[in-house]
Amino acid sequence: MKKKKKIIIIGGIIYAMLSPIFNIKNIIVTGNKKISSETIISLSGLNIDQNIFNFWSNDIEEAVKQNAYMDTVEVKRKLPDIVEINVKERTATYMITLGNAYVHINNQGYILEITAKKLEVPLLIGYNTTAEEIVEGNRLNQTDLEKLNDVLKIMEVASSGKSDISGLITQIDISDRNNYILSLPKEKKTIYLGDTTNLSTKLLWINKFLEEEKNEGIIYLNVNLNTKRPYFREKV
Repeated sequence: MKKKKKIIIIGGIIYAMLSPIFNIKNIIVTGNKKISSETIISLSGLNIDQNIFNFWSNDIEEAVKQNAYMDTVEVKRKLPDIVEINVKERTATYMITLGNAYVHINNQGYILEITAKKLEVPLLIGYNTTAEEIVEGNRLNQTDLEKLNDVLKIMEVASSGKSDISGLITQIDISDRNNYILSLPKEKKTIYLGDTTNLSTKLLWINKFLEEEKNEGIIYLNVNLNTKRPYFREKV
């Protein structure tokens, strides 16, 4: 009896593998905005009329993840003839430069794309990652990841409260963790922020200087706020 069951199961598997009923008729991609469905399908290696059981989902997921914009990938079979590829993409939130090219990175420091296209996101200068390490799919080195974490804290505070100034910040110099330098060209201001301590208090000072000082200059916040008062120096 057991042998008979085994034969039936094997027969069912062979039927499924050979029957045209289970040939893929449609490949659906969901969750993508940046990367086209055509590109994702091409990366997957799946083909129309391929048997729906003739692949390993893990292999397809890893193949699609070759694109640096792919954060998570999930492959689902919808019998009898549909395969669905669900993806979650990474989003470029910062840039660095490499020669004449722009390097798009996300909040986790993943290098998403090296391109001539400039985005409307803050440019990070003074980074430590070497040119050899800047490869799509890689992450910034550990030193820069720690600095990026500081940048995220700065931008979070900058976007909080009644005055959201995060959109004014076009460039952040991360060369010195003790003195991050923010550029706000629309306000004609450079901010010597210091480190990431007392960020909420520093934001109050920034708003005060932006409101009171209309000329081009530097806001100095890289002082001990417990003993010294921040100040503005107009550009001569």
